[in-house]
Amino acid sequence: MNALLYFAVLLAWGSSWFAISFQLGEVAPQVSIVWRFLLASFLLFAWCHIKGLRLTFPWQDHASWVMLGIFLFCVNYICAYFGTFYLASGLVCLIFSTLTLFTVFNGFIFFKIPIRFPILIGAVVGILGLSIIFSNEISNTEWSLNSGVVKGFIWMLMATFFASIGMLLSGQFQARKMPLVQSNAFSMLYGSIILIVYISLSDVSFSFDTSHSYVLSLIYLSVVASAIGFGVYLKLVGNIGADKASYVNIFTPTIALLLSTLFENYQWSLIGLMGVLLIIVGNVIVLYAKPVN
Repeated sequence: MNALLYFAVLLAWGSSWFAISFQLGEVAPQVSIVWRFLLASFLLFAWCHIKGLRLTFPWQDHASWVMLGIFLFCVNYICAYFGTFYLASGLVCLIFSTLTLFTVFNGFIFFKIPIRFPILIGAVVGILGLSIIFSNEISNTEWSLNSGVVKGFIWMLMATFFASIGMLLSGQFQARKMPLVQSNAFSMLYGSIILIVYISLSDVSFSFDTSHSYVLSLIYLSVVASAIGFGVYLKLVGNIGADKASYVNIFTPTIALLLSTLFENYQWSLIGLMGVLLIIVGNVIVLYAKPVN
């Protein structure tokens, strides 16, 4: 069961990189994120209504979901947006792949979750593989304080930090038997509302692109990458732990590159294939790590 969940997340999030490329253009990225999670939230609430799932909860649960919305569907995306302004896509993938390391250490520091050293080793091996795949982008980057790379690194590290906290929180909420579908529905809604407030206070204007490519990619991102993808991923977090599940974020860029090979004529090199092999090795190490006692 967990293997199917893992594979489903890989497909959902690996393909989302390609879909996001159709979101870039007339609409500001922050606004596209709002449309994405508002639609995903609406779909989840509709599903709850159709299935007769409970939608009334005490204020303590809503307070928890506001926290989850802030960390997982709001602040991390704002930081990532500023990070991508300064960094090439390969570096963005590489920095965000440290999510497993952040999850391991933040879990230990904030939630007293024991560190599983095989997961640390697997994460390092996977990050090394990803850095090999994007070695050309890394070597072609202007590594100076004036280039903005340092700012981009800081923004992306903050995005990764906040995302790891959100994933750990979701694991804690599931351990408290809080329903996952409703949790995601409310969290995405609250994250979207906070993003709307943030955009309203900034110089970004709300807009919408009615082109077929934008609308279809928005639907795909809302349904597959968000409503389904986050639901499956956070279920995986509850089943195997946030540290193990977070390795998905090292593997998804590889899936994205495979799709780019099919649709954008991406050319693989021998060193790139070596990087993929390392990611697979790291994945095996992580998935065979023993559960926390």
